[in-house]
Amino acid sequence: MTMQTRPAYASDGTPIVPRYTEHAERVAPAAMRERERAAADAAAGLARLEQIAAQQEFDTAKARLEAAREQVNAADTAHLTVWVRHWQHRVAP
Repeated sequence: MTMQTRPAYASDGTPIVPRYTEHAERVAPAAMRERERAAADAAAGLARLEQIAAQQEFDTAKARLEAAREQVNAADTAHLTVWVRHWQHRVAP
């Protein structure tokens, strides 16, 4: 015995499935445009976050380089000061 299923009907007697199908066909293009726009927005946001991260990494590297330069300058100044004092003691009467 095979059981046939009949489509569901709304209270006014119209089949529900075709009504939903028609609605989906009307709404689908707008929904797809919205999804595409949302995907494009997400991609743009991700690209911006990558830019920000790269800039932060660059700024961090730049700050480290500047700190290293300052340390080298301080060491050079200290060595030069020691050398000048040593030279003054040797030359001074």
